[in-house]
Amino acid sequence: MIIAIQGIFMNSFFISYVLNPKFSHRLVGYLEEEAVKTYTAMLKDIDRENGPLYHWNKQPAPKEAIEYYHLPETATFRDVVLCIRADEACHRETNHFLSDVDQHFDIAEEKVQIYEDEKL
Repeated sequence: MIIAIQGIFMNSFFISYVLNPKFSHRLVGYLEEEAVKTYTAMLKDIDRENGPLYHWNKQPAPKEAIEYYHLPETATFRDVVLCIRADEACHRETNHFLSDVDQHFDIAEEKVQIYEDEKL
């Protein structure tokens, strides 16, 4: 059942992307916004002393997450949730940006300033 629904969604999304990429990027941007809200709610549950996820403050982060997000060895699951939320926020901004720009926008032709000083 789940595989069938995923198949229907993927094909529908593919068709919508072919017909209207701006709509598809906007849709994904809104989905990512909801993900950010969900992870923010999770963080509140982690931080609340009697919250259902309070124990994640002390639960060590998985090694894979530590490696992927370049976290310190002392990182907790809360730190992982913070990183995931930041990823989702970046995806949100990227998709909303792509839904706002002209369909024929070529980022390779744009001048992008790269900062070498990480303190900025």
